[in-house]
Amino acid sequence: MLYSETFGKSVKTVSSDTKLASHSFLVKGGFILQTAAGLYSFLPLGYKVLSKIHTIVEEELEREGVQNLLMPVVTPASLWQESGRYEKMDDIIAKFSSKRGHDLVLSPTHEEISVDLARHFIKSYRDLPVIINHIQTKFRDEIRVFGGLVRTREFIMQDAYSFDRDEKGLDISFKRIVKAYKKIFDRVGVKVVEVEADSGTMGGSDSHEFMAMTGVGEDRVLKCKQCGYLANIEKAEFEREAKNLDEEIKSFKIIDQPEWVYTMEDNIKHYREPLWRYLKNVVYKDEKGKFYIASIRGDQEVNEAKLKAALNRSFLEPAGEEDLKKMGTKHGYVHSWGENAEYIGDLGLKMVRNFVGGQKKKTTDSINVNYGREFDYPLADIVEAKEGDICAKCKKDKLKIKRGIEIGHAFKLGTCYSDSMGIGFLDEKGKTQVIHMGSYGIGTSRLLATIVEMNNDKDGIIWPESVAPYKYHLLGIDLHDPKVKKQAEKVYKALKDSREEVLYDDRQEISPGEKFKDADLLGIPYRLVISKKTGEKVEIKKRIGKEQKLVTLEQLLK
Repeated sequence: MLYSETFGKSVKTVSSDTKLASHSFLVKGGFILQTAAGLYSFLPLGYKVLSKIHTIVEEELEREGVQNLLMPVVTPASLWQESGRYEKMDDIIAKFSSKRGHDLVLSPTHEEISVDLARHFIKSYRDLPVIINHIQTKFRDEIRVFGGLVRTREFIMQDAYSFDRDEKGLDISFKRIVKAYKKIFDRVGVKVVEVEADSGTMGGSDSHEFMAMTGVGEDRVLKCKQCGYLANIEKAEFEREAKNLDEEIKSFKIIDQPEWVYTMEDNIKHYREPLWRYLKNVVYKDEKGKFYIASIRGDQEVNEAKLKAALNRSFLEPAGEEDLKKMGTKHGYVHSWGENAEYIGDLGLKMVRNFVGGQKKKTTDSINVNYGREFDYPLADIVEAKEGDICAKCKKDKLKIKRGIEIGHAFKLGTCYSDSMGIGFLDEKGKTQVIHMGSYGIGTSRLLATIVEMNNDKDGIIWPESVAPYKYHLLGIDLHDPKVKKQAEKVYKALKDSREEVLYDDRQEISPGEKFKDADLLGIPYRLVISKKTGEKVEIKKRIGKEQKLVTLEQLLK
């Protein structure tokens, strides 16, 4: 390809909102262009990389017996109503009606339609197991976008769906996909770790994330160096430490308290006790308006994913001031007992004696409050693990936080969709059995950004050869000289005739320095230079190396 004819060229500056290296280099290099917030066009260079990623993904999945197809991005709302996710995912689903009055959805994922397809073709145990896969555009109306392709509203995703007759079969399918995923990530030059994760609105009993530990990104992983435990912060478990269990349990008291004391910071100023001494109550409501109070220690924060799991709710949101008014309270005054709400406490409440707080009024509060005496309701793991907490697995080392980008996810859905959407099969005895499902996805557009995030230097991208838009970047220097131009065109033609991928920078009005700078920015694996100095030879240099050498055209082609 001639660079002068390439649709989309390099640019010198990017928006000040561009934070991640991958975002900056992909925009500067002319790989992508933003159309609107969270919406990007893949320009020819970017599309070539994306296409190579897709080829690798399909090759490795096909090796595991996965069958490729294509499902529509627009799906009927009725399928989502069947599964129960039409309302549960209301915060991200884009819903609209056709001119004929049909309610439709821009699919954020494809579990529902894959089940609908399976209902047509899976009738007997002879039709199982089967895994189908497609690569399709998705849309999620995210409130916040981040890092270019790392978090967008419209994105491209590979998602596969497995259908098995029982849990044992699901385990086998799960392992097959995980095996394929590891090979995919290895081939595209991204090192990943597999971590425990929350299933969220996907449902199911178990899920694993594949995280690229880039040091940047929105995802946080907690790791134990001692035993190797890894988990997403939404899932991470930790050992609650006893704070003062050797302290004598004291008599409950209502005491005077200044009106200005109603936040955790105020408590510390007034009582001069550590944060763990105070009770903190956080109010949530579900889609029906029912209130829940999460009671935790003052030094901890509610983990909403854990809270949803503990309450078996798919949707919860923090209560606002108007909600608290309906309860007859306000922020800082929510009681640890007696409110018109369902209570749940964290396991850490049993690790402290003689709490401060829990019954705040205008000028009074309580002290020497103890779980099991003043208040007593179900306890569960509902708080967020943080760096320095003790690992729940080995109970020896402290957890450390690492930042990364989630690029793949594997879910054991079990029978949650089969139950809600009525999909089964006839076994050998003619009895109807429920199908066990798995769901597996790689965000391929996000993977492209992650490859760049893990393969760059101060000058630009360093593409792994497997996904580079071209293998060779041919730079013509001194092209105003007829001999040089003729030699450059000869090399370009020879490479094309040999079916080599080559981008030829044939621009005559651009300085050598700019061409070299663009070559480093674009990150193509091998740079070839033709100039007056090289004569009838070709200077070759790897993008990540310093060594340059002259070779003949014949040597290059070999």
